[in-house]
Amino acid sequence: MRPLLLSALFATVLQAGIIDRVAVVVGKTVITESEVLQELRLTAFLNKKPLDLSPAERRAASERLVDQALLRDEMEVGEFKPPADTEGEAALRRFRQDNFPSPVAFRAALEKYGLTEEQVRRHLLWQLTTLRFTDARFRPAVAVTNVEASADRAADGSSGPSDEAVDREMESWLKQKRAATRIQFKKEAFE
Repeated sequence: MRPLLLSALFATVLQAGIIDRVAVVVGKTVITESEVLQELRLTAFLNKKPLDLSPAERRAASERLVDQALLRDEMEVGEFKPPADTEGEAALRRFRQDNFPSPVAFRAALEKYGLTEEQVRRHLLWQLTTLRFTDARFRPAVAVTNVEASADRAADGSSGPSDEAVDREMESWLKQKRAATRIQFKKEAFE
């Protein structure tokens, strides 16, 4: 009885095929090959660029996903409250209105890039979440470490640290987090 059950299970697994392949492991977070491809599709779609699925572009997309995984972990630790889903819907509506003359053109573009409206909405919401988190997490650090420069900017009429300074602070933090986190890129996902 037992060998028959194992044979049936093995046959079922063989019929199912490979569901997805691990591309990167970031600490305890797994990034799959399909997530890397989706990141490429979304980035090309939003930037109105041709879709490039080359190994170099897959590697670049996986690097972005590593940073996103590190940011998600930090958001959880800091109990950051993300924007409401309705803000993602509003961002999608604005994006559609600003970039496509009609709903038909939008749907055609989604099909061309192999995306769904929901994937685009979630990605736009993630971008908004990341922007707000970056501002909340890194702007105060820049202000504290750069008091003299902030005073100079205030004298010039500008308020607070520049966006570039915040980006530099975040990049520095990401570099430190990458160095402290076990990150494994699976070679076969980028061939």
